[in-house]
Amino acid sequence: MERTNRLLDCYLPPGEGFVLESLVATTYQVDFEFVEEDLLAVAFGVRSPVSRHWAFRSELERKLQKAEVTVMYDLGGCGKRARLSPRIDAIPIVSRKLHSKISLLMWVRESGAEKDKTERRMRLIVGSANLTRQGFRHNYECVASVDFGGRNTSPRLLLTVAIGLVKQIAAETNVTQLARQLAAFTKQTALLPVGATEAEDPVALVAASDVVQIVRDSWTAISAKAPETVTVVSPFWPEGSSAAEALAGLFRQLGPPKNMELVCRGERSADGKEWLPVFDSALAIEIKKRLGTGLCLRAALPGSALQDSSPPAVDIGDETEEEAFKNSLGSGSNVSSDIQRALHAKMILLDGTEGSVIYTGSSNCTRRGLSLGGPSNFEAGFVYRLSPSQRKRLTGLLEFAGPAIEVHANSAPATVHPTDEDESVVPIFLAEVIATGTIVTVRFRDVVPSDLVLLMPIPAKSEDAGFWLLYQPDAQRQGQPETITTDLISCDRCDDTLRRLPTESASQQAQPNVFIEARWHGHSANYPVRFDDKTQLPLILMGRKPTEGELIEYFLFGKEPDEWDDGGGSSGDGSPGPKPDAPIDTRRILAYFIRRFVQAIPGIEAEIHRACYSFSSLDAVLRGPTSPLELAERAFASLTRPPSNYEPLKTPTAVGFQFPEILAALTRCQAAAVDSELHECFTPVITRCRELLDTLASRYEELQTEGFCLYRARILGDAN
Repeated sequence: MERTNRLLDCYLPPGEGFVLESLVATTYQVDFEFVEEDLLAVAFGVRSPVSRHWAFRSELERKLQKAEVTVMYDLGGCGKRARLSPRIDAIPIVSRKLHSKISLLMWVRESGAEKDKTERRMRLIVGSANLTRQGFRHNYECVASVDFGGRNTSPRLLLTVAIGLVKQIAAETNVTQLARQLAAFTKQTALLPVGATEAEDPVALVAASDVVQIVRDSWTAISAKAPETVTVVSPFWPEGSSAAEALAGLFRQLGPPKNMELVCRGERSADGKEWLPVFDSALAIEIKKRLGTGLCLRAALPGSALQDSSPPAVDIGDETEEEAFKNSLGSGSNVSSDIQRALHAKMILLDGTEGSVIYTGSSNCTRRGLSLGGPSNFEAGFVYRLSPSQRKRLTGLLEFAGPAIEVHANSAPATVHPTDEDESVVPIFLAEVIATGTIVTVRFRDVVPSDLVLLMPIPAKSEDAGFWLLYQPDAQRQGQPETITTDLISCDRCDDTLRRLPTESASQQAQPNVFIEARWHGHSANYPVRFDDKTQLPLILMGRKPTEGELIEYFLFGKEPDEWDDGGGSSGDGSPGPKPDAPIDTRRILAYFIRRFVQAIPGIEAEIHRACYSFSSLDAVLRGPTSPLELAERAFASLTRPPSNYEPLKTPTAVGFQFPEILAALTRCQAAAVDSELHECFTPVITRCRELLDTLASRYEELQTEGFCLYRARILGDAN
C-alpha cells in the first residue's frame, strides 16, 4: 500500500479490481455514522454528496449486500450512537474492557470469465485510533498497517496472532457472521507463505500482558546496554497511592534509562499564558526519587502539523472534508482556543546508539493498559526494531510534543492535575437482541432490573412515530426472564412518556429498527439489534420489497427498483393532473408479461456469473431483495394477492411455467461454479424453489396434468 498520513487511506483497496469482501474491527468507541458514511464509503468507493443522500445510502447498502462487516466495541464506550445500516453487525463486549483497535480486511478481485482461481488480499491495521470522526480527523494518533498476499511477504504470524486476539475478544459472542468471517480469514492465512520479517515489518503483535516483555526482549536483541532515552506517550497514566510504584517498576524493566520523557495531554494553565502537561506533579516527583534518572514532562501541543494534514493537491470544486476542516481553523497560534488537537496516540520508544525499539498501539501507560497489576484490557499493538538510519526517518514522530519540563526531586513541576472521568452506566444485563422478520428476541445475561423498560423506536420518515414497547415490569410475571420474544405486528406502541398510542393499520410495514433503548434506575442507553438473515432486508431501512414486475425489469433492463418509495404510487403534490393519452400498456396482458420474464432469464444468469467471485457476493445475488429467489417468492405470492400496478392477473399455469425456468437457470449457474463453497451456495435456493413448485403442483389441478409434468421433466430432468 502506498505510504500515507491519512488514516482513511488505510481502508482503500490494495489494487485495481479488488472489492471489499470482509471487515472485522475492534474498537473502544465507535461512531457508526462515521463508519458507514466515511470509512466504508472509502472502502467501497462510494461518493457521498449531500444532494443525493438517498441515492448514496442505496448504493452503500448494495455494496454491503456483497460484503460482511462486523464491529465489536466496548459497551461502555459507545454512548448513544446507533448505526444506520442493519447489514453491519454491531457487537458490544462487556466481559473485559475492549480497548484494542484492530481491523482485519479482506479484498477479492472481481472475476471475469475465468473463475478457476480467486485472488484475495488481506490487511491488518493496528493502532490507537477509535472508529470515530475524532480519531480519524482530529486527534494525534499512531496507526500502522501490514498487507498480506500478492507480492507482500510480511510474516504470516502477525496475521495469525491478530486473528487469535479477535477470537479471544469474540469468545463471549455467538454470532454466525463473525464466526464465518474469522474462519475465512484463518483459511486464507493458511494459504500464505510463512514470510520473513523485513526491515519495515513489525517484529511482533502484542496484547497488554506482552508489551513490556517483548519491548525489553527486542531491545536486548539490539544492544546489551541500557537505552539512553525512553519516551512514553500516553494520554492517561496510573492513579492512586501505588501509581509511583507501578510506573517506577515499568521504567526499571525498560532500562532503567539515563533519561525519561513522558509525553502527556496538554491543557492551558489557569492564567491562560502557558500550555502545560496534564500529569500529577506529586507523582512525577515520586518517580524521580525512585529512579534517580533524568525525567522530563512534555505536553502535546493543540495545533501541531495542521497545515500538513490534508492531501497535497485538491481539485477546485471538489474540496475534501479534511481540507475544509483545516481551512476553517486558519493558522492561529499553538495555544489558540479554536485549535484543539487532542493526544490519543500511545507509544513507547527506546533509543540508543545501536538503534531503537518502538511500541505503538492501543495501550495507555496504565495498570490495565500495560498489565502493571490487576486485570488487563483487551489491547493490541505493534513492536518495531529500528536501525539508526530508520530512526532518523522518524524525526517528526514527536513534533506534536511541546518543550521538555524537567522534574526535580525537591520542587513540583508546573502541570495541570488530571481529573477523574465518570464511567458510563451500561446495560450489562443484555446479552443480545436479534431481529428475524418482524420478530424481535431479547436475551438477558444477568439479573433484570425491576424497573427495566425496553423500547424500539419505530422507523418512520417523521420523527415522532413513537416506540414499540418490547418489555416493561409486570407484576404477574414470575421470576427473571432469560428470553423475551415480541412480534412487532402485534406489539403495543407508546410515546416517549410510555403513554399508549393507537394501533397502526394492518397495512403499516413493521420494519425493526437497528437499536433498542433500555431504561432502568434512571439511566438510559442504546443497545444494537442484530439482523442475522441480511439477504431479506430491504435496500434501505424505510424500503419495501420490490414487486414481481420490478424484479423482471431489473434483470431485463438493469432498472433498479424504487426502493425509497413507500409503495403508494403517489408522487409530487398529490394532485391527479391531466390524464395523458397513451397507447395500451401491454404489461397488463399476461402473454407480454411472460415474454418479458423469458427475456429476463439471461439477465438472471449474467447477474449470478458476475457474483461468482466470493460467497458473500453470490449469496446476496441469489437470496437478496433483487434475486431469483425473491422473484420466485413474488411469483408464488402473486396467486394469492391482487396484482400490483401494471401487472396482469396471474394464472397457476403461468406461475408454474416460471418456476422450471428459474430452476433451470440456477442449475446451469451451479454447474458452472468451480469452487465447492460457491457450488453449495446454490443448494438452499434451489431447494426452496423446488419446495414452492411442489406446493403449487399439489395445490392446483392444472399443474398436475400430463402436459405440465412433461414440460417440467423436459426442463428439469424430473417429473416430481
